[in-house]
Amino acid sequence: MKRIIIVTIISIFGIGLWAHSSIRIDSEIGMAFSGYNDVRSPNESNPSPLLSLSQDLNIDPTFSSRLQINYRLHPRHQISLMAAPLTFEPSGTLPDDIIFEGETFASGEEIDAVYRFDSYRLQYRYFFPKPVYFLKSIGISGKIRDAEVTLKSNTVPGKKSSKKNTGFVPLLSFSAGYPLMDELELVLEAEGLASPYGRAEDVYLGLDFFITDKLNARVGYRLLEGGSDIDEVYTFAMVHYATLGFSIEL
Repeated sequence: MKRIIIVTIISIFGIGLWAHSSIRIDSEIGMAFSGYNDVRSPNESNPSPLLSLSQDLNIDPTFSSRLQINYRLHPRHQISLMAAPLTFEPSGTLPDDIIFEGETFASGEEIDAVYRFDSYRLQYRYFFPKPVYFLKSIGISGKIRDAEVTLKSNTVPGKKSSKKNTGFVPLLSFSAGYPLMDELELVLEAEGLASPYGRAEDVYLGLDFFITDKLNARVGYRLLEGGSDIDEVYTFAMVHYATLGFSIEL
């Protein structure tokens, strides 16, 4: 009898969650502009100066995209999956001798480089019943970064060196909103965390336009910053985004 009661309660609770569940898809496109972008690999016992991919080399803006799928289990609980690929392709003439992953690139060599930073996140977010001083939700994320830096010489055929790094980073997050009018809201969203070995921040500030109760558009500015300073590698970068996005609830 006790098991029947427990199963009944769980079933009722599950039906309630399903009744309130919803799926929302957030898409974002734009242009990414590199701020500082400094690398050295290996970092320990490497006489080379830091190589700035954005100052020592030329780095053009690049197309950016982001896709996030949100599953609202309950009005206060949401789980999300996000993917955000990013690739820059700097090029230019090295001002200094650089030792990168065991390969020496001499001052004056013409270099083509690739900086790739693909980010994937699983996020849980709790929504307050009512905003707390415009704070709408708080959350925690597990981030998988898949990063790569490649240097290729155009002066010496076949000379190429690459450093790949894949790792897990936990992040804390929050979202806030300030209504400017019925169909328009100023939005601030942020994720980040710091440790003695590095940091990561992802901050968005923009405007949400509510087209219908299930569709909205947004335009804004995003800042991605962070990196790590360990024996294996030094890499810190800042990226600025001009973004346009849409959200639709299914």
